[in-house]
Amino acid sequence: MKLRTRLLFLVVLALFARLPLPAADTIEIKQQWLAGKKYYQTIETDQQSSIEIGGQKMDQTTSMTIELTMAVSPHRDGQPKRMTIRYERMAMEVGMNGQKMGYDSANPGASGDPLNLSKTIGATVGQELKVVFNDKDEVDKVENYDEFIQHLSPAAAPGFDPAKMFNRESLTQMLKQGSLQGVPGKPVTSGDTWPFSNQVDLPQLGKVAVTGKYTLSSIGDHNGARCAEIQTEGKLSMDLSAATDNSSPIGSLGMKVTDGSLKGPVWFDPALGIARESQLVQEMTISMKNPADPTATLTVPMKQQISVKLTKIEDVK
Repeated sequence: MKLRTRLLFLVVLALFARLPLPAADTIEIKQQWLAGKKYYQTIETDQQSSIEIGGQKMDQTTSMTIELTMAVSPHRDGQPKRMTIRYERMAMEVGMNGQKMGYDSANPGASGDPLNLSKTIGATVGQELKVVFNDKDEVDKVENYDEFIQHLSPAAAPGFDPAKMFNRESLTQMLKQGSLQGVPGKPVTSGDTWPFSNQVDLPQLGKVAVTGKYTLSSIGDHNGARCAEIQTEGKLSMDLSAATDNSSPIGSLGMKVTDGSLKGPVWFDPALGIARESQLVQEMTISMKNPADPTATLTVPMKQQISVKLTKIEDVK
């Protein structure tokens, strides 16, 4: 290489070295609800547990499907937005040692409903929860709490009082959680982490708390939408000390929950301000008195897969 060519080559290299490197792809994780839009969401849970009583092992599975619509509109009094949550479909299937039974509100006569689920979960179908947002796009209050609870109370299972289990404050706490239980508060890039912490007080039970961290693993396409893939890693704890009523199963059996964990991905759409999908796995161990021998303790490992999908968005009609 001639000297002049070599010098020119070195100058070009020096110039490129002084150019700024492209910044890593950043994204803002901010939850929001768009006024004038109606969201369709499907929640599916699959739970497996195993218990041994009197030397006999019983494997139980419970699958549940909830289909919701959430219509957001400006508040009629000029206050922050309001949302109407409507339960469109409820389905449950319970399996015990290979035998299955269940109920689906979309086809109520298919299985004969041996568990009388049409009177419990079926009573929720068609019911609406009306909530009002604050200026941070967080659920601030439930407008029709009394009406909603009064409708559920006659259909409640024995020993279960909806008004005690979900008072106005605890129901509002649950609805506040959104698709993420915490946001970073600043733009983030792949590899960044941020903490989350949440607690719900259930008067008839006690306290349910989850703490952990989110990690932004990547930014890219998810089923045709640009999403942030966020990994969840958390610990789940339940303090059931408030369940002292012996007429309820939890109170009479002295249930305790340990080794709770929550893991899995969330695909968050920053343009919408909501998760398109999440696939979480929740695990815990439940210990309680043996109904056949009150001096003995049963240990029940439990695993639950929770899938939440946003299936459609349309304009409110």
